[in-house]
Amino acid sequence: MKHTLLLRAGRLWCAGLVLFLLRLVQNMTGFDPETGLSLPSLPGTALVVCLALLVVWELLRIRKLDKTKAPFSRRFAAPDKETVFLAAGSLLLVAGGLLMAMSGFGSGGGEGVAAIAAGVTGAVSGGCILMLGKQMRDGGEVTVGPLLPAMFFGVFLVLAIYLPAADDPVLARYWLPVLSSAMAAYAFSQLAGFLRGESSPRGFTPVANLAVILCLASLADGGLGQALLLGGCALVLTVFLLLQRDTPQAPAQKPEPAEEPEV
Repeated sequence: MKHTLLLRAGRLWCAGLVLFLLRLVQNMTGFDPETGLSLPSLPGTALVVCLALLVVWELLRIRKLDKTKAPFSRRFAAPDKETVFLAAGSLLLVAGGLLMAMSGFGSGGGEGVAAIAAGVTGAVSGGCILMLGKQMRDGGEVTVGPLLPAMFFGVFLVLAIYLPAADDPVLARYWLPVLSSAMAAYAFSQLAGFLRGESSPRGFTPVANLAVILCLASLADGGLGQALLLGGCALVLTVFLLLQRDTPQAPAQKPEPAEEPEV
């Protein structure tokens, strides 16, 4: 089972890196250097076609996923070897958040406010996800609190990426990072839903799969802070996809009290 999960995660990262290379080539050759307008681009077309095929694949296999809504502790295993990757993803969120927040102080208006908010919540989310991983490893009660900053971070990240491009008439230049941030926000909200008994693998898995692929593809766009945040999202969501059980663990049985001997 673990080998299957690792292969599944590897396929996600291979697909994401292929889309990243297509996007990188599109950014270098698919826009007029003088006007900035979009040009006919084979890599850009291939990127859209590949992404559409991946969406269709996720929709085709969605019926095979469990729709049972079980508590978080029964649905996700405690991290073991995955801890180092969870820590790495959290540190990427912290570093990217600090860089984006600092860049926001140099911008004015709503763009600057959104960048600061996304940066601060992203950095806080990294620390809180580390706390969540520790709670899972210790076997204590896991609450929704550590994932609340990630939910706010997802919303602010969408705004931080979209607002600077809102007046850009060339959709091809910014649709991918905006879509990536929106999918990451949706995936974190689905993950938090497990702690409220509102999510299931049928809702979380396809969204998280596409979020990982899109976040990796979008590393070709934006500055260093944005790239670190999207990379952190991809790594953290991959870890939770690995930790997710196909079927919920049976609830622990309370030992029955021993009967007192008759006198």
